[in-house]
This record gives sequence, structure tokens and C-alpha cells, in this order.
Amino acid sequence: MKKIITILFIGIMALRLHSCSDSFFDRFPSDSMQVETYLTNDEEVENMLYDVYYQLRSVTQDIIYLNDIGTDVAYNRKTNNSMDHINLNESNITETFGISSTIWSGCFNIINRSNYVLESLGNVADETNRKQFEGEAKFFRAYAYFQLVRLFGNVPISTGVIKDYTTLYKYPRQPVDEVYSQIHQDLTDAAAGLPNSYTVESLKGRATRIAALTMLGEVYMTRNDFETAKTHLKSVIDFANANPTILGLETNVEDIYDSRNANGKEIIMAAQFNYGSTIISNYLMSASIPNIINPSAQPTYAYDDGTTTTIKTSEGTSIFLMTYDLYKKYDPEKDKRFQKLVYNGLYDAEFSSTAPFAYRTTSNATYLPTTLKYYDHQNNYNGLSKYAAGTDNIVYRYADVLLMYAECLNETNNTAGAATYLNLVRNRAGLDATTAASKEDLSMAIENERLLELCFEGHRWFDLLRIGRLTKIMTDHFNWAEPGLNSVIQSHMNGNDKIDSKATWKWADVTYPILFPLPYDQLQLMLDFGWTQNEGY
Repeated sequence: MKKIITILFIGIMALRLHSCSDSFFDRFPSDSMQVETYLTNDEEVENMLYDVYYQLRSVTQDIIYLNDIGTDVAYNRKTNNSMDHINLNESNITETFGISSTIWSGCFNIINRSNYVLESLGNVADETNRKQFEGEAKFFRAYAYFQLVRLFGNVPISTGVIKDYTTLYKYPRQPVDEVYSQIHQDLTDAAAGLPNSYTVESLKGRATRIAALTMLGEVYMTRNDFETAKTHLKSVIDFANANPTILGLETNVEDIYDSRNANGKEIIMAAQFNYGSTIISNYLMSASIPNIINPSAQPTYAYDDGTTTTIKTSEGTSIFLMTYDLYKKYDPEKDKRFQKLVYNGLYDAEFSSTAPFAYRTTSNATYLPTTLKYYDHQNNYNGLSKYAAGTDNIVYRYADVLLMYAECLNETNNTAGAATYLNLVRNRAGLDATTAASKEDLSMAIENERLLELCFEGHRWFDLLRIGRLTKIMTDHFNWAEPGLNSVIQSHMNGNDKIDSKATWKWADVTYPILFPLPYDQLQLMLDFGWTQNEGY
């Protein structure tokens, strides 16, 4: 499906709704193609849906940044002067913070486009298409509201197209419970109307009943209703057990992220980029590569077949690097995720290759381990010279379902059963079965496994917030190391295990809900209509 979306996106750029607006919904399009004279048949309504899929790319990128750079997974090396990412890493969040602002606008773009699709269903002649389009639109509207409510709390709800944009300023922020009620309804409808999977190749990658059930499971977990969550997730697992060629764990962890294996059997939902393309490509590849200044030699990566490739660090931006906190949690001797998905060969000869980091003072370069989840190895076979990655941003995959289900079982006092599903993920990674036996110990084991399995995929902040350990983990993280980590690297090379922190995690001592700020410009527009900023800003 990804190539179809790319082609159609180029074709419908002229009729897209503008991204900028005076408030949280888009205005009318101001170019020659008007929505009032479009969306009149199946193809045109589907084109609007394709634009929803396109919007998902930018939203998922920022969701991944926020969840991982904002926690103990990733950090920004600072040399790129990317202030939003640096501020996120250093917990220096204000109401002008750009990443949360773009998530806000991106999610409302998805909501408004989804509403256009839903309002235009009467113009869809084919009944099968009509049912499909409705399910997809409701799935993505729920997805957008699920991100918004977890990040901002109370948010405005719109289930219809805004035709008179002067009425935008009358929309109040709705309570969290009402937002979740809307999410529940949309996902329930989506699950009822969408197929479990697709046999037609061009449809693979579109929203499914399995994706809706997976999100419903996470939604109910977020609301601490583990019994209901368990039911939805078990339905996904039952489908996988009955259809192992359609849904299940990949045997090799690296196959999950192979751009040639887009929509592979482990993927439930992903924002898709183009394999072999330099136009629609995933920026997270260059973001996760450390930019090395004047290196004496470019590092190489060796494949199992004996071939090698050069990791062109000069094209990296160092925005999305791996923390030592995360690095030290892997078992390098056993864990295939470390062996296949963490590049840790950037070592200077003057230091031991067993050190987790090496600091090269002569060239002002820091050699760091990095995730390879977004590194498109196929670029080398395609002859691409730039980091034009076709790797996707994964929203949900089957290993995530197994770990969520394990958490639900443990929370409902079936600890032995929970260990069984946890071990499916551990064993695939090459690790022994968990030794955790008590409910408390298994809870920690699941938390740790989600970190090692799903790091750099946009889950950590939401996971820690859900289980109530965000403050504990982040306070410890900030107490161990100052942001940026260059001094940590040097300290480690000097034989020290920690250094004093020069920063404090923003929410360390708060008693109010941990939320991101409403975008400054939106708040200013809504002040006269009763909107107030979230606490702490």
C-alpha cells in the first residue's frame, strides 16, 4: 500500500487541506479544488483517507521523539543545535515547546480529515468501500484523540466537519472521561466494520480489526481496566494462533525492520515510508546516526552473509542516540536485539573495545552505540548515497500485544500465565525464561522487557505514565547523568559509574497530573473562551 499512498499523495497535494490554521482545526482549502465540490465518489473519498495515512508519518515521528528522547531511552547530542530535541532531553518544557505543538496540530489534522471522510460516506457507492472507509476514519480519529488525551488531558472533541470556521472558538476542552468515551466508541465501531486482515496486496498496511482491538486493549489498560483490556488482546492472540502466517512473531528480530518486509506478519499498524525511494523517506534513520566530525575512518557494519556496508556518520544528525541507561540493560552475549539492532562498533583504538562508549578527543568526536531499527540496509543494494530510508514507524506489532497481555494477566493475578507470554518475547530474543515468580517481580520484568523490545518505537513515556513509574525512573535517570552525556562518557572512561546531575527533571516533585503544555498560540486564541494552561507552565 505504501507506493499507492505515495503516488496518490503527490496527485492530491493540490486539494489537501492546509496544515496551518487559526486554531486546532483546519480552515477551508484556499486553492482551486474545494472540498464542497470534491469527495463526491468512492475514489475521491479514498483519496482523503490516503491523506490521513500520510499525516500519520509526521505524527508518529514526533510521538516517537517525545516518548524516547523525553525518557531514559534516547538523547540528543546537542551538536546539532536542534533546540526542541535538546529541551525535551533536558526536560526544559515550556508552552512554546514545538514537538508537542506539532503533535497537537497533526492530530487535529487527522481528526478533521477523518470527519470529512465520515461525512462523505453517503457519496460512496460501493457498500464494501463505505464500510471500510468508515472503519478506517474512526480508527484514525480514535488514534489521534488517544495521543492527545494522554499528552494534554482535556481537549476539544469534534465528530463533524467544521464548515464555518468562525465557530471554532466556541469549542470547549472536554473532560478526559468524555474523550475516552469517544475513543472507545470509535474503536468499537472500527473493530466491527474492518476485516481482520487483507489478502489483496495493495490493501496490506491499512487499518484492520486487529489494529482496532490492539488499541482498545491499550486504551483500557491506560484506564486501569485490565479485565476488559485482556479480552481485546486475547482476541488478537487467538487470531494469531489460528493464522500464524498472517500474524505472529518474526523468527529473526532484524526482519521486523527490514524495508523489504514492510507489513510483515509481526506488524499490526505502521506509518509507512517508501522502500527504494529518496522522496518519501524516513528521517529517523539519519536522526539515530551519530554525526562524527572528521573521523579517521568511517565505521562498517558486517552482515551475516559476509558483506559489509559503511555507516556514513557524516550524514547523521545525532538527534536520536542511545542512552547508557538503556545500553547497559542489554545482555550482549545472549540478546539478539543487542547483537542485530544495536551498532556498538564505534570504538577508538586507544580504548578497550569492551567499553560502552569511547571518547575521541583528537577529532572532537564521540563514538556512540545507536539503534539500527531505522537503518535501511537495503539502501546499499539500491545504490542510494543518502539516508533515504524506507523503514517504517511502527505503531503496533505483535510482540507489543504479547507484552501488554502479559501485563494484563499479571495485574489480574495470573502471574504464571503472564510469564508464559513474557517468555515468548524473551525466547525470540535469545534469552532464557524469566526467573520472576511474584506479581511484583514479574511486573518489573515486563516493564524491563518492554523497554528492551520496544525502545525507539514511541512507547516508553506512555508505558511509565500508565504504570505510575515515570517520576521514579526519570528522577533516577537525571540523578545519574547530566543531559547530553558527553561528560558521562568521559566519566565512564575514567572509571566512574556516575556523575552528579546538573539538571532536574521538570516533574520530579509535582502532585498534579503530568501533562504537556497546550500550544501557546492555541491558548492565546482561546483565552476568552475559558481555556487555561495545564499546570506547571
